[in-house]
Amino acid sequence: MNLARGGRDRALRDPWFWFSAICVFIALLLIVLPLTRVAAESLGGDGIAANYLAFFTKTRYLQAFFNSIKVVVLSTGFAALIAVPFSYLLSRYELGAKNLVITLVTMATASPPFLGAYAWVMLMGRYGALNRLIFYVTGLDLPFRLRGESGVVWVIMWLVFPLIFLLSYDSFTGEDVSHREASMGLGAGRLVTFLKIELPLAAPGIVTGLFMAALDAFSDFGTPSIIGGEYTVLPTLVYGEFVSEMGGNLSMASTAGIVMVLVSTIALVGQRLSLAGKSFASVSSRSIRLPAPGKRLGATIALYSSIVLILSFLPHVTLLVVSLMKWKWGVLVPAFTFENYGKLFANNLSPVGISFFLGGLATLLDVLFGIGIAYLIVKKKYRHSTPFLNFVIMLPYVIPGIVLGVGFVIQFNRPPILITGTWLILVLAYFIRKLPFSVKSAEASLYQIHPALEEAATMCGATPSRAFADITLKLMIGGVVTGATLSFLQVMTELSTTVILYRAPWITMPIVIFQNAMTAGADFGISAAMGVLLMACIYIPLTLVNRKSRGISYGGGY
Repeated sequence: MNLARGGRDRALRDPWFWFSAICVFIALLLIVLPLTRVAAESLGGDGIAANYLAFFTKTRYLQAFFNSIKVVVLSTGFAALIAVPFSYLLSRYELGAKNLVITLVTMATASPPFLGAYAWVMLMGRYGALNRLIFYVTGLDLPFRLRGESGVVWVIMWLVFPLIFLLSYDSFTGEDVSHREASMGLGAGRLVTFLKIELPLAAPGIVTGLFMAALDAFSDFGTPSIIGGEYTVLPTLVYGEFVSEMGGNLSMASTAGIVMVLVSTIALVGQRLSLAGKSFASVSSRSIRLPAPGKRLGATIALYSSIVLILSFLPHVTLLVVSLMKWKWGVLVPAFTFENYGKLFANNLSPVGISFFLGGLATLLDVLFGIGIAYLIVKKKYRHSTPFLNFVIMLPYVIPGIVLGVGFVIQFNRPPILITGTWLILVLAYFIRKLPFSVKSAEASLYQIHPALEEAATMCGATPSRAFADITLKLMIGGVVTGATLSFLQVMTELSTTVILYRAPWITMPIVIFQNAMTAGADFGISAAMGVLLMACIYIPLTLVNRKSRGISYGGGY
């Protein structure tokens, strides 16, 4: 009894114990309860399973479900066909511009999806500039129009390929060259060695990249909203049911949301099962000097890289050009002007300040709690709270943003916590949705810090808090900065959660762009200028971080 009481007293004096209790409370309040409320709402109606029966029997719900699956399979599959060979070639040959290519691909991961969608409409829509140019030069009226299913797949493909590329590249570069040498030494050709040795060893990165790309494609709300037309997918279905002009159907919106969560969870389980029980590690690994490609192969890689990067950044260049052109009654006039930026800086800067205010607060919370939760997971390992936090904190990455937004509306639309329509609900939603980036970045850094360092500090008389602040925190600062950067970039481009939760005057930059893209006759010149400003807010901090470490963005601001 005395031993048990002594252990309990030590736990109560441990500040990390109380911090873990606070984190558990926050996880319950901001993750578990909203998701539970969505699930409970989906069971309301005429019967306990009436909504799910309607979902899987009515044509429009089933069509949206199968459309989503089809978009995921096609866009992720095509993206993999681009990304995996690309990553393999860059990992096997020494190229002068390799670091630049990787940096540009990394920057492409932080691109707002809805910006790319509208830029592609400007290029290849019904009256797109590229289609009009081809007609003017050749007289051919191309039948292809970037709209509906083909448009959604095309745009999302270029949005998610960087995720597959970056993780595949890391896996290919991390392989032990001895396996490849042994295979080819026994007479296997390059193709056989690639298919039977190199590709299987790179499976963790490729499979994880495919999983994250599929989640992004499945959860993307902005792209199908802007370019899909009548082509409905689950995110647009949830939004439509939630904000219907006829009063909305919260029960069916919740049902579709729970279906999305279940599909995402199944994908997560499938990703883990595909890698479970298999070993991809090497006993030893040695680095070799990469060979320079021959002239023909080098020219092929350079051409391949150029095409991929041009198609990745063509929408952004288009947006920049459009922002410098005159718009009149929603029609593009071929005359260059700075008028759009003049109007932006004169009348429309409040969303910029609001975006930085909300993003800064959410990122600050992500950093503070991300560091603490990572420390609990790696160092403290409490019996109950640590496994719970390790699992629950990653749920917001799997839960689509639009579903989390619906959960927040249900949870916080009544006393005792009535915060819908305020800036606070946006900050809390951003904080919990992007927390996994900070936690995992800090966690990766902590695994590289030997516990003996902190133990030595405590033996010299430092308190546990002082030892953490003076030793551990300083050593993990690189991972903290990377996690903070990723969280901030994701918050700045967040649309799917915002479109459910925002109310005037708390209008963010993505909402301004989205509203103008969806409103007929809107002044898209201001929207394009806002988009360019948003890209600057994304690329400048990302470039600064890339000078020291190559950060990878998991997920888009869908």
